[in-house]
Amino acid sequence: MDNLLVILRKPPYGVINAAEAVRHAGGASGFEYKATLYLIDSGVFNAKKDQDSGNTGFTGISESLELLCDEMEIYACGNSLDEYSLNKDDLIEGVIVDDGKVLEQALKNAQTVMVY
Repeated sequence: MDNLLVILRKPPYGVINAAEAVRHAGGASGFEYKATLYLIDSGVFNAKKDQDSGNTGFTGISESLELLCDEMEIYACGNSLDEYSLNKDDLIEGVIVDDGKVLEQALKNAQTVMVY
């Protein structure tokens, strides 16, 4: 089984990157990949509870992420959470806060890395 690491650096609204990252990570798990989704920089906002897309024209992806937590590991960078004044309690259930060690290991083990 190949390892896929999907790194999401973009916020949930304003660009399509978040939806594409989630789509690829979810699809890969259905094709016998061990997929890991890693949220870093403003990408940590994708895991924020109770998102309101307002009139952005974008659909929130937190519900999709909640479903994916059963299929794969989803991590949020602790430093990025600090930078944006978020904490573990602000995130949907199942997202794991990482101090950077998981990202380092995932980069070493991944056969494919996708950055959004």
